[in-house]
Amino acid sequence: MSEPVSAAEKLKQHFSHRVINQVRQVIDLWRQMPSLQWDKRHLADLILANEKLISFARRFAAVRHEKLALKLQQVLNHIALADSPNSNQLEEITDIIVALSKTALRHTDDEGAEKLIPNRKNIYIALSDTDQSLTVAEQMQYFGLRPELQRNADDFRNSLMQRHPAAIVMDIDFAGSGIELAQAVQQSRETPLPFMFTYQGEAPSLTVQLNAMRAGGIGLYEQKNVQEMISRLEELIDQTPEPAFKVLIVDDSRTQSTQTANVLNKAGLITEAINNPLQVLDTLHQFSPDLVLMDMYMPECNGMELARVIRQQREYINLPIIFLSGEEDRERQLAAMAEGGDDFLTKPVEPRHLVTTVTNRVRRSRQLQDLIARDSLTGLLNHTHLLGSLETALRKHQDIPVSFVMVDIDHFKQVNDTYGHPTGDAVIRNLSLFLKQNLRKTDPIGRYGGEEFAIVMIDANAQQAATKLDEIRNNFSRLIHDDKQLRVTFSCGIAEYRGESISELVGAADQALYRAKRNGRNQVHTA
Repeated sequence: MSEPVSAAEKLKQHFSHRVINQVRQVIDLWRQMPSLQWDKRHLADLILANEKLISFARRFAAVRHEKLALKLQQVLNHIALADSPNSNQLEEITDIIVALSKTALRHTDDEGAEKLIPNRKNIYIALSDTDQSLTVAEQMQYFGLRPELQRNADDFRNSLMQRHPAAIVMDIDFAGSGIELAQAVQQSRETPLPFMFTYQGEAPSLTVQLNAMRAGGIGLYEQKNVQEMISRLEELIDQTPEPAFKVLIVDDSRTQSTQTANVLNKAGLITEAINNPLQVLDTLHQFSPDLVLMDMYMPECNGMELARVIRQQREYINLPIIFLSGEEDRERQLAAMAEGGDDFLTKPVEPRHLVTTVTNRVRRSRQLQDLIARDSLTGLLNHTHLLGSLETALRKHQDIPVSFVMVDIDHFKQVNDTYGHPTGDAVIRNLSLFLKQNLRKTDPIGRYGGEEFAIVMIDANAQQAATKLDEIRNNFSRLIHDDKQLRVTFSCGIAEYRGESISELVGAADQALYRAKRNGRNQVHTA
């Protein structure tokens, strides 16, 4: 029987809830600012929400939250005195917001009130098959989701009246017709709810799929593919702020470059402007932009020549380049793009057109870079980029502990030999998703090779990392893989960085993993 919660502990939990909820409100308001062009009224709402966060953090003695909120207050007050934020302010705000988003996801949190705070909304499960509903709900709980079963249409409607879920997993035949029920719900709402529709047996016809999409469906899944649904849910509810887009403006006109920078800053993009094109390579190296916005005709060299030189640098082969010029001759525009440009905008450019073009190019470029850096089966970092992340973490975080973790699936060859390689692949995908769900977004996770994984745990010493991985190991051992009632375990080795070389650190974790294997598997060892 559990110990009763004291009044002091209940009060602590209450204020902990208020702090975390206020953090979310601040982040939500911040997300809206670029589309609102940093409107004064909405900026005032953001400032007020941050002031509430400061107040709650002080009452709860949440020192880290208070410190970050005070830094944010200082920057926001400066922005309120101007028309819009500049690039330095945007960069500073982004860093603070990212730090705030991580405050509830630290390995160093005590096993206290903050651990009890759910950091995800509920997922409603509305399936006709009760046994399947229980199976799906159990699997989702292992992945850190919060499923809530809906028995019939009335239960579902009543639940919606009480709270809105992050997503709804519903049979296409639930309560007669899940699609019709979803359509009725959507008609009564201003903002649609995301429905993940499921089916059993053969895939529904294209007509059914179209109707599901029109009812707010974001996917159609066979019911037994629980892990595929969970992976989609993870993408849907991941609210970790991404780094701000960075644009390098190359234009010999100081007036034009300042005007362009102001337009992009209001949209939340960080800019760096240079008026001397001969400085471009040095600035590229220092600023590391996501995109270059370049004038066509400048002294010393023209934009086509500059683009050609940039493309000759291997690290900038895929860097998007957009020409922004008064040149109206279509043949010259096409010739410029043939030299390495990705798009051509003719001055004067309507601000919304400029922002949309730039953000779309950057977003696609980041998606491409992400695909290059990731393993195709799991979506985790590949071997090379995982070691690069380890090197970056050791360079950036010299004042906090960093641990390197190696994970290996036990008896994986037997899984392939007994159940087949498709099932083996499913086990690998499940473990990758399980690690992503149960670790912080700030911890790089990679597929080291075959059935072996590696993790860089920042701000976690060896003991903290071992405690977390042992919890993950225990929960993963209960997970059912594919539709064969197969359960699998893993072994783990951990080494904390002590100033040695990267190869020595990796070797220490590998030796700890070897000891875990030798001592019986399904266990965690530290170096």
